[in-house]
Amino acid sequence: MDKLEKARRLKAMLSQIAPGSALENLAPPRDGLESMAEAADDVHAKINSGLEKLDDDRHQDISNEEMFGLEAIVMKQNRPAVFVRRGTYDPLTDNAWLKLNDRAVRERINPLLPLIGRIELPPPGIPPYVGTGFIVGPGLMMTNRHVARLFADGLGVNIRFTPGDAFVNFGREVDDVDDGLVHDLKVSGVAMVHPYWDMALLKVDGLPNGQSLPLSIQKPEDLIDEDVVVIGYPARDERNDLAVQDRIFEGKYFVKRLAPGVVRERASIQSFENKVNALTHNASTLGGNSGSAVIGVKSGKVIALHFAGVYLVANYAVPMHELARDSRLAKLNFDGSVPKTSDWDAAWNSTEKVAVPVAGPVSQAPILQNVAPSAKPPTSLSRKAAGEAKWTIPIHISISVGEPTQGPAIPESKDSVEAEAELDAAVEGVVVDQDYSDRPGYDPDFLDGVSVPLPALKPEMEKDTAVVPEEYRMHDDPYELAYYHYSLYMNKRRRTAWFSAANVDGDRRPGIGKREGDRWYVDTRIGKTEQLGQAAFEHGIDRGHLTRRDDTAWGDDVESAIKANNDTFHFTNCALQASPFNRGKDRWQGLEQFLLEKHAKKDQRRMIVITGPIFSPNDPAYQNEKMKYSVLCPLQFWKVCVLVRKDGSPSATAFVLGQSDIRDLPGFEAVFDVAATQITVEDLENKTGLDFGDIKQHDHFAEGGKPGTLELPAAAGGKPRKAKIIRDGADIVV
Repeated sequence: MDKLEKARRLKAMLSQIAPGSALENLAPPRDGLESMAEAADDVHAKINSGLEKLDDDRHQDISNEEMFGLEAIVMKQNRPAVFVRRGTYDPLTDNAWLKLNDRAVRERINPLLPLIGRIELPPPGIPPYVGTGFIVGPGLMMTNRHVARLFADGLGVNIRFTPGDAFVNFGREVDDVDDGLVHDLKVSGVAMVHPYWDMALLKVDGLPNGQSLPLSIQKPEDLIDEDVVVIGYPARDERNDLAVQDRIFEGKYFVKRLAPGVVRERASIQSFENKVNALTHNASTLGGNSGSAVIGVKSGKVIALHFAGVYLVANYAVPMHELARDSRLAKLNFDGSVPKTSDWDAAWNSTEKVAVPVAGPVSQAPILQNVAPSAKPPTSLSRKAAGEAKWTIPIHISISVGEPTQGPAIPESKDSVEAEAELDAAVEGVVVDQDYSDRPGYDPDFLDGVSVPLPALKPEMEKDTAVVPEEYRMHDDPYELAYYHYSLYMNKRRRTAWFSAANVDGDRRPGIGKREGDRWYVDTRIGKTEQLGQAAFEHGIDRGHLTRRDDTAWGDDVESAIKANNDTFHFTNCALQASPFNRGKDRWQGLEQFLLEKHAKKDQRRMIVITGPIFSPNDPAYQNEKMKYSVLCPLQFWKVCVLVRKDGSPSATAFVLGQSDIRDLPGFEAVFDVAATQITVEDLENKTGLDFGDIKQHDHFAEGGKPGTLELPAAAGGKPRKAKIIRDGADIVV
């Protein structure tokens, strides 16, 4: 957002939290600024001047230093996020929240802390954890639907889930020390994914008996201006001002925290395919807070389930009152009963009409029983260290959560596609600027001494290729979709690129940290029906990168490298790929890693990598219960690597790989297995219909005579073909 919009939002937020709604009451005392590097008097003056300009609506006059002070200091003082540790929470120091230090308040809140845990993915899960959950019944935890969807598929009570795909840890506190023991509790199933609200119930083995959080049936309208605390696991987000985040959260993330705030008026927000009337609050939250318990300070009961937020506007949560109105949840640990509603019957009925293909155990309808609230913390829960992993997980800045899985299709307009990208903002961690005017795209003259143009299409292939509007074209090419350091041509009929071509620089590689949680974008330059969408991907089916993120994650500084990294997260740059194929060291990713790490990084070489699928009319058709279209899934992929060798001569290598694992997934018919194979560039042209130009003359494998080379029978009227099975990196002829 621009500075004026941020200033407007900041004024509205600060007016909410200011004592007496007077902004001048927000200036922190000078003695509270002594720990800052800047002089306390100077910082205090900047905050006061910033507050004066906000109060006078002189938003355009606010300096960057004043804006930083208002965000980082005022928000830290008035909406802090303190650590939870050793069965309690750190003292709060701001006058507005001193009451939370009272013994009576701690006696209400402390017993609830051990019942709130971090939901994690098993190694090599990326990110290693996906949100927060809390105990609501015997063997049951509540979290968000958008959290559960990362390891389960389906709606209602017919859920496909593989045991071992998720775990819960109730520790992860700032002072935890790794004792080498495993204290995770296994998620054994998903009892329910609510089809209307962003809520899911997980079955978890080993939860303490007779202990769960009490759920309030109070109406949100009766809770306005009530104090609340949000308990969860916030995480750093690269998309927003990191200095502000680090000031508020002291540079420490991924651990359990308590954040105070106030209940605000209800607000409508898009949540998956539904427009819901959510409870709002203004506590400080980040992406890891998805699934956090919003607890009333007076009652010590859960009043809502946090699920999304818009920075400096509001945070959104599912009211427990509304869940209590659903007869299917009547036996959860609510503190009373309310009249039931039929408001969500249509959503529930839609789940009964959709058959969910089963690849693993299916969780049955939960048997829920009331459990009396207990003030005794569980004795069977141990804590595990936060560990050394440094992962980035998204801050909640989206307007809505999820992507439609049922209901009417989103209109085919640019605005609706951009809105769809926003739906996942609070769930996934990659940010892409969808103003594509600055994308330079692929550089054919990237290598010294050799030019490598984009592959050329045959005329019959051009008819099936997405046309880029003139205002977005690079190099006067009607088919080139340009991104940072790579470009692609889109096969609109197959909704998958003909190829994706990338420039790889092994020298300019500033560290950008670990991989963030995935958030993928529809490219608004072409039609939504010309590319895949989130609905096509489910458990066992990856959004497999064509140009992989590590290939383009380079630049003169961290910011440019992050932009290029994130730009690979477009649906135009992915294909349906079986999880073992996309992630396995001995298949696609193994080849990519060898080419990049061994030839681009270690030897400081530049490289060009062009990747794509081999389309066949015999590819199996695929359509899951969320898709409103079917698509043929390619079972073979190819890759061409062009680099300059140590002696200064160019080299071009071509490979073909297969993903027969996909035949075992729902909806696919049997296919023959294929392995990683090096072939000649000329043979690849015959397989794909693409013309790779003059790089064929730099294909040293085509020269023949290499150990392990196989001579394959020629096609009719052609010449013999060469192939070499790749079992190890040393087998590759470069």
